[in-house]
Amino acid sequence: MQFRKKILVVDDDKKLTEIIEKYFTQYEFQVTIANDGNNIEELIRDTKPDVILLDVMLPDRNGFDILRAIQKEFDIPIIMLTAKGDEVDKVIGLEMGADDYVTKPFSIRELIARIRTVLRRFVTPAGDFSNKKDIQYRSVTIIPDRRTLKIGDTELELTKTEFDLLYLLASNPNKTFTREELLKIVSDRDYAIFDRSIDMHISHLRNKLKLQDPVCCAIKTVWGAGYRFEVSE
Repeated sequence: MQFRKKILVVDDDKKLTEIIEKYFTQYEFQVTIANDGNNIEELIRDTKPDVILLDVMLPDRNGFDILRAIQKEFDIPIIMLTAKGDEVDKVIGLEMGADDYVTKPFSIRELIARIRTVLRRFVTPAGDFSNKKDIQYRSVTIIPDRRTLKIGDTELELTKTEFDLLYLLASNPNKTFTREELLKIVSDRDYAIFDRSIDMHISHLRNKLKLQDPVCCAIKTVWGAGYRFEVSE
């Protein structure tokens, strides 16, 4: 017997969530609906979903705030639901570590295909650090099992994508990666017009690494090629 995958849908459009629940239960999914952003963390702990569909525009709580809160506590793939093809919302969601986005209105078949793709990726994700060791360069410690960057005694908050990038680069000091390679490795998908979002992630990481005193490692730009992690002697 095949176990049904659990999906948590967070959207205030009750008509839409009713349609999703009706059709998804005909496939291999078990659906939980939340029509507001309250107590989402508690609901996740209770239902243990395999994937979350999260609307950007909620009346009581911003979808991006919920995304950030979920990532602090849970390692669950998240697909953002955005309206009107708003490119800004898509870019923000991807930069914050969302696994995919779907623009409203969408077809149920497209949404199911996106969910299946994300679930396949998440079985053996690029960011699977369960058997990885800590990386340390003087005052800088990268801790994979907690997905944490620690500089001295200070622990810094990273998004899922930021940590994936940092661990990859720090694991391969002085090796240059192109933007395309980094996007492929950390996301396993083609972002097309969003390929420059990698620059934003790198910028955020550089700002956090500046807390070193003295600086022993940094992410350097290799002009015309990409980025590499350099460690001083």
